[in-house]
Amino acid sequence: ESDHEGTQHCKRSSVSCDLTFATQHRIARHNMVSQNTNEERMGEGEPSHFRCSDHSDDLLAKLSDAERDVMEGLPIISDAATLLQYGVVKVPVPNLARKLSSSDNDNGDNDNDNADSTSINHAWAKEFSQVTPLNMALEGDGEYAFYRNILDEPDFPFDCILQDTDAIVQHFPIDSQTELRLDDAFCVYYNAATHDTTSGDRHMDPSDVTVNMCLHKTPDAVGSYVLFYGARSLAGRDATQIDKFLVVQEEGYATIHFGDHFHQTISLLRGERTNIVLTYCYKDETRSDVATRTCY
Repeated sequence: ESDHEGTQHCKRSSVSCDLTFATQHRIARHNMVSQNTNEERMGEGEPSHFRCSDHSDDLLAKLSDAERDVMEGLPIISDAATLLQYGVVKVPVPNLARKLSSSDNDNGDNDNDNADSTSINHAWAKEFSQVTPLNMALEGDGEYAFYRNILDEPDFPFDCILQDTDAIVQHFPIDSQTELRLDDAFCVYYNAATHDTTSGDRHMDPSDVTVNMCLHKTPDAVGSYVLFYGARSLAGRDATQIDKFLVVQEEGYATIHFGDHFHQTISLLRGERTNIVLTYCYKDETRSDVATRTCY
């Protein structure tokens, strides 16, 4: 979940579409003000629902009229088991420490296997959200969420994403991770204070499977849900029908979904978040309509 993640990608991908695609939610909840108390607590039964009345007028001013209309009363879901019913997989972000340079390691050593995963994720988020003359010239425009293509970044451990994410084989129609190829990868940094636009339109991704990893989200963050339309059936289970639902972007977690599952990103009302989005396609092109898909 087209959102800006998808919109920016559409401009650059060899496939003329777009893509998109969790906060240290349990910890951050203790620091958030009352506007953020409507998010569902992990592992609890029934989800809460988005209510405009739960938010201040200042925050609601950042939502478009269309967003208010579509969001009012929608369930807000963070529970992994519930998400499976609707075709979305939630798993911890894989270990990204394998190739992290010593300059980004707080301890300055190269033995990252036992490094704290939160620190590692924050280091990658900081590195990829940095503005440089090159990526500003190629990607950034200052008005939208900051976008950076990272597909050619030599130090990012792309290989570990599939290797360490068994859920992809478990829940999607493949027998092995080797049936997928990485098509694109990018980082999106949202800052409610400096970006005029942190949302986008309803869209599909130019992928068969999308992995959306939330590496960093400030404790004061409000909003920036991914809104999914309808439900999809994962491997071995029938979907529970639903019209729309909101998915919490939780720090340290990845959400994985079919690329053709319609979604969009809702405006970030306060705070910051940094996500890395990876899009995978079947190597067997006869299995996919990605090349001809109309994403909007």
